[in-house]
Amino acid sequence: MVHFRNIVTRPPCAASRDPWARAGIEPRLEDVLADPLVHQIMRYDQVTESALRSVIGRAQARLRSTACCRCAA
Repeated sequence: MVHFRNIVTRPPCAASRDPWARAGIEPRLEDVLADPLVHQIMRYDQVTESALRSVIGRAQARLRSTACCRCAA
């Protein structure tokens, strides 16, 4: 019987070294907004950074107000 996991070994990709490459961990907003590609997409969609920050701020406030006491701690 052949065990394929022993035959094919790949080095970990560069992205796996980034903390947000794992599920559940996200990059900081500042890191996302520093990405030129994000700015290109925002220009295409006609979204300003201030408008995006405003939407994110409102969503954060709404999430904080509805979080259970375990989550808010």
